[in-house]
Amino acid sequence: MLGAVFLFSSAGKIADPGAFAVILINYQLLLPPLVPATAMVFPWIEAVCGLALVFGRFEKGAALLVSLMMVLFVGILFYNRYRGLNIACGCFSLAANAPSDIVLDTLRNLLILAAGAWVLFYPCGRRATSVR
Repeated sequence: MLGAVFLFSSAGKIADPGAFAVILINYQLLLPPLVPATAMVFPWIEAVCGLALVFGRFEKGAALLVSLMMVLFVGILFYNRYRGLNIACGCFSLAANAPSDIVLDTLRNLLILAAGAWVLFYPCGRRATSVR
């Protein structure tokens, strides 16, 4: 499920990096020359993490990246709220003029963080069964 969330989240950003760049500009955190590259690369990182989680390959590394992203996103949400910015989060919609709901966005990100931590720390190794 966690992988599917990240595949869904990345799809719109990959399809329309220009709209995602507008959201990144609204965050006012990146230097302008870094926005286009971030808008092009970041969604692919999300997609690769999603694929790794869906197919169970390198899932621990993907879960670590996903968890780190969620910690970063929660921090950015709070930082922007502190600065008085109410901007679209850009998580699942590229509507740059949509106001954010910090409570809902934070709860969603914490839920995703919990799922990432579960994948990261839960011993889910494949056990070989012995045949007698």
